[in-house]
Amino acid sequence: MDETGYLLPRNLHFIGIGGVGMSGLALIAHEQGYVVSGSDIIENEAIARLKARGVKVFLGHRLEQVWGAEAVIVSSAIPEENEELKEAKRLNLPIILRGDMLASLVNDKKGIVVAGTHGKTTTTSMISLLFEIAGLDPTVSVGGELEDIGGNAKAGKGGFFIAEADESDGSFLKLNPFCAVVTNIEDDHLSFYGDMEKEKEAFVRFLHQIKEGGFGVVCQDHPTVRSILPYLSSLEIVTYGREGGDIRGRIKEKKKNGFLFQVDWKGKKLADFELRVPGLHNVNNALASIAVGLKVGIGINHLKEAISSFRGVKRRFEKIGRVKGALVIDDYAHHPTEMLTVWQTALDYAEGSLVVIFQPHRYTRTKQLYREMARVLEKFHQVFILPVYSAGEKPIPGISAELIYREMRKNGFEKVQLVESPEEAAQECLKILKPEDLVVTMGAGDVWKVGLILCSPNGGK
Repeated sequence: MDETGYLLPRNLHFIGIGGVGMSGLALIAHEQGYVVSGSDIIENEAIARLKARGVKVFLGHRLEQVWGAEAVIVSSAIPEENEELKEAKRLNLPIILRGDMLASLVNDKKGIVVAGTHGKTTTTSMISLLFEIAGLDPTVSVGGELEDIGGNAKAGKGGFFIAEADESDGSFLKLNPFCAVVTNIEDDHLSFYGDMEKEKEAFVRFLHQIKEGGFGVVCQDHPTVRSILPYLSSLEIVTYGREGGDIRGRIKEKKKNGFLFQVDWKGKKLADFELRVPGLHNVNNALASIAVGLKVGIGINHLKEAISSFRGVKRRFEKIGRVKGALVIDDYAHHPTEMLTVWQTALDYAEGSLVVIFQPHRYTRTKQLYREMARVLEKFHQVFILPVYSAGEKPIPGISAELIYREMRKNGFEKVQLVESPEEAAQECLKILKPEDLVVTMGAGDVWKVGLILCSPNGGK
């Protein structure tokens, strides 16, 4: 039995196993000796990877697929009317939420848990690579595809479990990490928390759940994170940032694909580091990783090797290819702050126009932030907007991608167009592309397909 109180049975069935979080947990459970099965609506890379490892995955949901399971794992995206979930309840099987499952695995080890509105996936991936290079063989669950571990998860034999937290539904409060990292705190989940004060309180609670002898790593550059520091005085906290902190990064040279930066530890030079991925925000992600590494005793040479060998995460300013000479980039950004970061990074690559195909994420987020999304999109030269990716949310009357479109037109921005599918987006994009342009596909959902269509052998035609 672990610290969450769960005694996990041997036979586990995952409903919605193809999701990034669910597939990672399923793989870890499988590698730890559990008998794992699962189901999902469509096949994807995560499912293909699970099948290749010997996990039984069903396409489609049918009640008989839970027969033989001793517990069912579900995410918050699974509706109550799902027939497998209903059958599991009829059979009185334990229903374990994804967040509880993660907690059951993390809390049993020395958890290194990364939370924050932005930068979680990249920071978690950097820390994972660092621990791999240092020979610590961690267990890893990350919300993106990391080539260095062959996907989004692995079950290691070492004592550390490195995981990306989910603060969207408060489930990160079930975790008791050895190290808690907070990258930033923004108003991204107010539909759950109600207001920013309650969201800040949740992060304070998360940090206070650090195990005895553990520590926190927080970004001093971010104003909201700074505002909670007085509530952390009883904890061992390491601060980091480019502007200040216990660990500070000073840019010495900006390169097209990265940075050379000096790292100071409490005012004294530690070493120079080379980061080979673009975007100033990634320097901060690297600083968080370095802070964690130093605190657990990883040497400077391993730290430098990990940062210099990191090549990014899938769907984080990922170069897809070229079409008509124009470079195509894909990014998961869907919050205005993330979107602005992508635009700023893209400026270093674009010689002509910046063209963006954007897909909003969730009706609740679109309702709350459509004006801010519009302002960022107006910085691009040409904008195509796909329908909202619901992520399992029920539609909200009057809330759609058209809200962003109308806001942009109201502000006088004319080069914006609504499109209904990745195929239509690719076709319309091709009409206006020039060789010196930069194309960015941005958002959650299936907007990434636009880049694949554009960069296909027939050039999207």
